[in-house]
Amino acid sequence: MELVPRRIVSAWAKYAIDHFQESLRKHKIGITQNLFNSFKRQLEMNGGDVEAVMIKFAMYGRFRDMGVGRGVKAYERKTNKANLIASKRYGANVSYASRQPKRWYSKLKTAESLRLQEILIEDLGHRIPAWLGEQWSDQSN
Repeated sequence: MELVPRRIVSAWAKYAIDHFQESLRKHKIGITQNLFNSFKRQLEMNGGDVEAVMIKFAMYGRFRDMGVGRGVKAYERKTNKANLIASKRYGANVSYASRQPKRWYSKLKTAESLRLQEILIEDLGHRIPAWLGEQWSDQSN
């Protein structure tokens, strides 16, 4: 009996990729569709069981989620935001980049991971009685 069924994890990964792509559309990220088309799923197997599932996509998708790139370095995010507020609200003469984060990934990744956990727990709950029956019949022989 497989501990983690490949078909379930593979179907979930396809579903999660659809949600990530929908999030990109919703936040209007990616003019060239390179990020949208870069999504791939990969299952790591160990003895017939799924050990890990990876959803891969172009790295700049993470940069857009964090609001970095195009003149904004990761360590400058907070000061850039402060400079933006100072310039807009108070008219301060400070430099800033207008690049702001578009949160398309982080919350969705957590939600999809929790959904996979729920699916696997439910599947395991349905398979436990059959497994216990097999164990009891093996012991009685």
